[in-house]
Amino acid sequence: MNIHWLKITESTNKDAWAGRDSAQDGTVWCAEYQSAGRGQRGNRWESAAGENLMFSILFKPRRMRAADQFVLSQVCAVGVARYLKEKGIAPVYVKWPNDVYVASRKVCGMLLENAVSGDTLSVCVAGIGINVNQVSFPPELPNPTSVLLSLGGGGAVPARMDLREELGMVLEHILGLYGRIGEDGRVPGLDQEYGAMLFRLGEEAWYEETEYFTGGQVHRFRGCIVGVEKETARLVVRHGDGRPVKYYFKEIKYIL
Repeated sequence: MNIHWLKITESTNKDAWAGRDSAQDGTVWCAEYQSAGRGQRGNRWESAAGENLMFSILFKPRRMRAADQFVLSQVCAVGVARYLKEKGIAPVYVKWPNDVYVASRKVCGMLLENAVSGDTLSVCVAGIGINVNQVSFPPELPNPTSVLLSLGGGGAVPARMDLREELGMVLEHILGLYGRIGEDGRVPGLDQEYGAMLFRLGEEAWYEETEYFTGGQVHRFRGCIVGVEKETARLVVRHGDGRPVKYYFKEIKYIL
């Protein structure tokens, strides 16, 4: 594995984009601390220095249609989920599109940024943050956890983990799935595995339709996630009146 280890950087995603032309497919940038790490919806990714994994993977897929780019999101989310399960952590869920949860708490967030050439995906940079050794979090974070806390199960916290070893295990799962992408742009069985781990699958809960969906005011409703549409990667939620409604990213917000 080609991994660039950094003491501090502004953003590993920025480093990956800066090095994309000369770097090989699957190259990784990992930092002990990011001064300007970003998450989804423009949020900052908060992490204590030297406690967690903050890394970016450069993907240069061959002949992948731009329409199939969600497969890389699945590859990363399921790869992290498999890593957690391998360590004996359960239950593990994927909160659409690619956050990873242990029970009802967030352990991993991702930001995937893509470059498209015509109808082909030329470059994808997957920025991934996994809370590993951190046991204390800022109060403004609603529901964080870490690998260490999850292994403790509410009891004695186990010994700190070596971040380099943990990264190797995570990458083994992610890059292993990535290497199985076929000529059709899919990984055999991945849709089913991803779908079975969906956070809140089959459970009634509160959501908000955002202004991106309504074109105006936010609308709160109760609904039930029934799956993800394969062709468009939209989240399918059944409303209380029985209507299945499909949402793109940013069009729906989970109420946690």
